[in-house]
Amino acid sequence: MPRITGIIFLLFFPACLGVLRQIIWGSELTHQMLALGTFLFCIEQARMAVKDLRQITDAKKQINDIRLNNFQKITISTIFIELIGFYVSSTWWGWGSIIILISQVWFNLFAGVKIQTSPEIIIKSWHISERSLVLFADVLGLVLVSLWMSNIASNLIAWGLFAMVIIYGSVKLFLRLISSSYGELKQVSQQSNQ
Repeated sequence: MPRITGIIFLLFFPACLGVLRQIIWGSELTHQMLALGTFLFCIEQARMAVKDLRQITDAKKQINDIRLNNFQKITISTIFIELIGFYVSSTWWGWGSIIILISQVWFNLFAGVKIQTSPEIIIKSWHISERSLVLFADVLGLVLVSLWMSNIASNLIAWGLFAMVIIYGSVKLFLRLISSSYGELKQVSQQSNQ
């Protein structure tokens, strides 16, 4: 497991530094905001890459399910595409963001399963209808980045994209806190029943 974390760190860290460079030395506030949003998203995607790859590794040890092979291919290809996007964002924010968003659309279109690891490993089908809101947000992001690149309402779009990243990060953090609180409550409940 530490090997997966180390590899992902080595892949994502230079990309994060490149985006961080744009935050520090950016010439426009809107560009710096967009770079900050991309930097935060890069950190979150690195965390998700580690989580997904660990879940796949753990699940493959216990379950022989052909869907895991497909999910692994989709996950690895998504990581590869988004890494290209983060590295390109270090130099050309707009084009890099389009690549990153395409990787998100790719994953959300083709990842047909969800791995649940608590309390036991379960492979669940993940229908596209369950991902429609996320796909809508990804496509909206693509449209907004394209408009920003065309200099159409760039200040307003920059604020909107930054808000989308902050909301995304906040929802992920909130869900993680709820999940860990639920897990702790479940442990306390099981211990008191013994």
